[in-house]
Amino acid sequence: MSIPIPKLPEGVEVGKVVTRLINVRDNRVIGRKEVTMEVWHVGLPTPSRLQMREEVAKALGVDIKQVYIIRVVTEYGRHRSIVEAHVYDDPAIGEKLEPLYIKLRNMPKEEAKKIMEEMRKKKGEKKAAAKK
Repeated sequence: MSIPIPKLPEGVEVGKVVTRLINVRDNRVIGRKEVTMEVWHVGLPTPSRLQMREEVAKALGVDIKQVYIIRVVTEYGRHRSIVEAHVYDDPAIGEKLEPLYIKLRNMPKEEAKKIMEEMRKKKGEKKAAAKK
C-alpha cells in the first residue's frame, strides 16, 4: 500500500520560491492595501520576512519601504506559507501606524538589535535617574 503524493500547483517547482497574490484589499481610509499572498517554497526553508517583503513589493510594483509583513503562517509539511502584508501609499504613514514590534520584524536583524539596545540603555538611564 502506497501513500498518494499530492501534486504541486501549476508553475511550482522544487527548489524555487513561487509567489501568488490571493487577495488585495484597498483600505482608503488609512491609505494602504492589505495583501494576502501565497508563497510556495518546495524543498526550501520558509523564506525570511525580508525576502517576502521584496516579493510583495515586486508583485505590486512599489518601493520596499512601503511594505510591512504582518503575519507569516506555514503549515507543517505543506511547503506553502500564507503571508499577510500592509502596503502603504506613503511610507511616512506606515511608519506612524505600524507598531514598533512589526517595524523591528521587518528590518535586518543587525538594525533591530541596535535599536533594541538603544531602547534598553535609555530605559536604564531613566531608572537610574529616578533612583537619585
